[in-house]
Order: sequence, then structure tokens, then C-alpha cells
Amino acid sequence: MQFVILAEHSPELCPTSNAQVRALMKEGAKQIPDLARKLGLDIITIRVFGPDHVVLAVVEAQSIDAVRDFMFESRLIQWNTTRIHATYSMEEALAKSEALPTMF
Repeated sequence: MQFVILAEHSPELCPTSNAQVRALMKEGAKQIPDLARKLGLDIITIRVFGPDHVVLAVVEAQSIDAVRDFMFESRLIQWNTTRIHATYSMEEALAKSEALPTMF
């Protein structure tokens, strides 16, 4: 199953302005591939929305628990407000919508 992770931080906690967070991020970024492997995650992409102070990741995992563990163990939760969203492919969403009666 694919999950979207959104991590948002304030300017005060941005690695561009906060030395402690910058050091944490630089060290943590090196460990992300091994951590993902350990937890059974496949990282599809990690993108940074530059000046918007938002990080977006798309990952594949067997369960949301693995994704939650990733957020804790990567320490992203220590300097971001995080949200994890389970997703459907477009085909899956269309199939599910076909099973519902229309409202209008």
C-alpha cells in the first residue's frame, strides 16, 4: 500500500535557520535508506517544498504502523507536524466509487 507523508515545520525549526535541526537533518538523511529497509518501507520519493517549509514523501509499506515507526525513528516528528495518508491508485478509487450509489 502507498502512503503519503506530509511533514511541516515553522521557520524557526527550519534547517536553513536552526543549527540544531540542520545537524539533526544532515545526520538523519544519511540514515533514511537503512531505516526504511529495516522497517520494510520502499521510498518512492521525498520532495521538499522549498520556502513553504513542507516535506512530502511517498512510500510503500505493508502497514501504517511501519510508516509511523519510520516517522518516530527518523526523528522527523521532533521538528515537524506530520500527517500520514493511506492512498488508493486512481483505478482503485474509481472501482470503489462505482460500488457506491450516486447522490445526485
